[in-house]
Amino acid sequence: MDLMEPEQARRPPKRRRWWGFVAFLAILAVTTTLVVFAGRSSSRLSGVTAVDLAHPYAHTPADTWRTGLDGITSPAAVDIGSFKADAVAAAYAKVRQVITAARLDPAVLYRHDPQPFLALFAMDARPALSADLTQKPSKGGVASHLTKIADGHRLLGQGPRSSGTLTARATDWPNQLVIDAQFAIAYAFDTAHPEQLRGPGDLVSFLRVDESFLIRRDTGMSYGNGLWPFHTESALSSAGCAAAEDGFLAPGYTNDGDPGPGDQDAPGYYDPNHPVPTAHRCRT
Repeated sequence: MDLMEPEQARRPPKRRRWWGFVAFLAILAVTTTLVVFAGRSSSRLSGVTAVDLAHPYAHTPADTWRTGLDGITSPAAVDIGSFKADAVAAAYAKVRQVITAARLDPAVLYRHDPQPFLALFAMDARPALSADLTQKPSKGGVASHLTKIADGHRLLGQGPRSSGTLTARATDWPNQLVIDAQFAIAYAFDTAHPEQLRGPGDLVSFLRVDESFLIRRDTGMSYGNGLWPFHTESALSSAGCAAAEDGFLAPGYTNDGDPGPGDQDAPGYYDPNHPVPTAHRCRT
């Protein structure tokens, strides 16, 4: 997958939204965006006097992570409720497709086209999800569903790296399965002036996400079968504050100054075994 395809695009969305089947289905799910801007001063990523574009992840938590989504693992599929092991394995694969489309697909990253992402969801889920994606972001908001690279920036050819897990669980409703995804993705940005950077925190941005997806099937009704968004919260670390407030991802070196006090060193930014960190404001 070629990740070096910068394109112009419109502004992306962010909203808080409740998801559910209002009519015949006793389900109510929530999508929540937790906005965290940790700027570029994290002590975990600073203090290195030189940045090597050939090894951009050196001296960062992502140094040992695997490329693409290979760092996001799942246990061996077993029977869960009415879902046999092969159906659970298919559910894991479906969610990996969604994460790939949302976080790695050049059409989303650079052209900011949500269609590859939307096409993976149940037909009945798409109108509300599409409306959510097209809303103008509020001040301080960042689109939690998609990663969109800010215009004028591009990723290095080594590609993003990831760490995390997928876990399947039963629900209180028949013929439904939830897949929980807890992961972090590191994005290494290109720059024409690596000698001006203070350390890898200027170059490598981290996206931390906890999200869940609901899979419905064999309900006896055509309405609602397929994949639905269930819950999302996310946080950014070592990212450009101004771009993040408009729903884009940009490198930390775009910040004019250091962020204000906060929890930018919280392990949850880099370790999916910890909760997504609490909100933090950049100082611009």
